[in-house]
Amino acid sequence: PMDDPTLISRQQLFARIVGGLGGRAAEEIIFGDSEVTTGAAGDLQQITGLAKQMVVTFGMSDIGPWSLMDAAQSGDVIMR
Repeated sequence: PMDDPTLISRQQLFARIVGGLGGRAAEEIIFGDSEVTTGAAGDLQQITGLAKQMVVTFGMSDIGPWSLMDAAQSGDVIMR
């Protein structure tokens, strides 16, 4: 896996999430909680999508290495 640039590890994905939250965290630290802006909205959407992919598609969750996608249901998450 280390030689294949198309494979991304769980640790690398988590690092992307942490990095993406940096702008929002900086706003809270510098300006305070009451002055947080909408500037991080795009970052939060990307991070949310990545986290969802990690759990639903890639099976990278504490419930086990399962994909929660149901191909017959057009990509709906199986939560039964």
